[in-house]
Amino acid sequence: MEVRPWHQHYDEGVPTSIDYPPIPVHQFLNDTAAKYPDNTALIFFDNKMTYRQLNALVDKFAAGLQQLGLKKGDRVAVYMPNCPQFVIAYYAILRVGGIVVPSNPLYVAREFEHQVNDSGAKIAICLSLLYPNVKEARSNTKLEHVIVANIKEYFPGLLKVLFTLAKEKKGGHRVDISGDANTHWFQDILKNAPDKPTPVEVAPEDTAVLMYTGGTTGVPKGAQLTQRNVVANAVQVANWMVDGVEGREITLTALPLTHSYSMTVNMNQAVYRGYAQILIPNPREFDQLLGAINKHKPTMFPGVPTLYMAINNHPDVKAGK
Repeated sequence: MEVRPWHQHYDEGVPTSIDYPPIPVHQFLNDTAAKYPDNTALIFFDNKMTYRQLNALVDKFAAGLQQLGLKKGDRVAVYMPNCPQFVIAYYAILRVGGIVVPSNPLYVAREFEHQVNDSGAKIAICLSLLYPNVKEARSNTKLEHVIVANIKEYFPGLLKVLFTLAKEKKGGHRVDISGDANTHWFQDILKNAPDKPTPVEVAPEDTAVLMYTGGTTGVPKGAQLTQRNVVANAVQVANWMVDGVEGREITLTALPLTHSYSMTVNMNQAVYRGYAQILIPNPREFDQLLGAINKHKPTMFPGVPTLYMAINNHPDVKAGK
């Protein structure tokens, strides 16, 4: 590659050009699960999931989506905070040729409705806490199916029991979907699905994600990201992180995966490189965030200045705890 003036400012070890693999995004997970099957992929409230387990869940959920009628090119809204179900759904959708439409969990029903209609989503996957918004908006959309996940599904055993007894109903996580047509529990989709989906050919030029952006300057607009775009972004980030050791790093995923920064720098880079991810559903809950840092010792923390400042100014941090 021709030498450019800015190359002299690159960190040592950062290449000036990269050969990008002509693969679909979900191949990251296939390759890493084959190479590091017993490596921790996800850490969620101290519960750990290996890459072998994650890949198997993605296969089953992908097959479950096909049972609901998902075909290549269909859009699926994913309306939830950082949790294992988000990662499972994301890679499962891509594995069967669907298009992921990340939906900000802070959206109210009106905003969710606009995004679903604008993207043409046929299926929505949401957290039970957010299901009332989906239910309110649904009659004004063309959603064919809704899949509902409970935040506690991948909690460790004791925490799951305590959450069920003390917080689930009070916090709005317990919902009744029994009378709602074509509405399914996330775990039922997994339970009733084949182990493997029907293979779908996915090309680098196919659309992978419709990432909504620009909400501060008007109604959010969907930016089309191809498989090639998303793969290239993850590979670029991994090449820039020259000190990262494949299969050994632990990244703190506190920023929302519904944003392109976190999707790329946290989730996709981690899966591409075989890193563990500590999933934080709400970065504003600093006790949980700091507790995760103390216990799991992340080696990477992609964030934003306001989050770093808030941590630095936390009383326990200032006190040296």
